[in-house]
Amino acid sequence: MVLLLGAYAAFIIALLFAELREKRSAQILLKPLAALGFLFLALNFGALDSSYGRLILGGLIACAFGDVFLLSRNRTSLFRLGMLAFAVGHVFYIFAANEILRPDTSYLFISLTTFLGLGTGVVTFWKLKPKLPRDMVWPVGLYTLIISAMLIRSMQTDMTGLHLLILPAALLFAISDIFVARDRFVTPSPKNAWVITPLYFGAQALFALSVLQA
Repeated sequence: MVLLLGAYAAFIIALLFAELREKRSAQILLKPLAALGFLFLALNFGALDSSYGRLILGGLIACAFGDVFLLSRNRTSLFRLGMLAFAVGHVFYIFAANEILRPDTSYLFISLTTFLGLGTGVVTFWKLKPKLPRDMVWPVGLYTLIISAMLIRSMQTDMTGLHLLILPAALLFAISDIFVARDRFVTPSPKNAWVITPLYFGAQALFALSVLQA
C-alpha cells in the first residue's frame, strides 16, 4: 500500500509542477495518468467487493472523465462536460454515503448537518455569482447544490473504520471545486494549482482508501 500511495503522490507532485510552470504537454500526459492512479488505488483496495465500494468506484470513474474534459482551458463546451462529469461523481459519492449512514441519527443532528452543508453552499454561490457569465449561473448553482448534498451526507455517515475518510475526502473535494471556480471565473492563475491539485487528488485517494473496510 505504501508503495502504491508513494507512486501516486509522485504523479501528483509532477503534475503540480507542470501546472505551475504551464507545461501543457506534460499536463496532458500526467493528469490522465494521475486519474488512472486513483482508479487503480480503488480497485487494488477492493472497490468491487461491496456496494459501497462500487459506488465509490463509479464516482472516481466519473471524475476521471472530468479530469480529461478539463484539460482544455479554452473550450466552454468541454468545461461544461467537465462540470457534468464531476457532478455525476458527486452524486455517486452521495449514494455511497447513503450505504454507510449512522443508524442512530437524531433530528437535531440531521438539521445541524443540513444547515452546515447548505449554508456553506449558499455562501459560496452568493460570493461567486457576481463573477459568473449569465449562461453559467444556473449550472454553477445546481452544481453547488449537489456539492452541498455530498457534504451533508458525508457528515451523516457512520465514521467506522476507514469509512471516516469519506468526510475529509468530501471536504477536500469541495474546497478544490471552489478554487477551480475561482481560477475559471474570478482570478485565473497557475498559482491556484497549489490548492486545486493536491486537494482534489488527495480527496480521490481518500475516497479510494475508504473502501478498504467497506
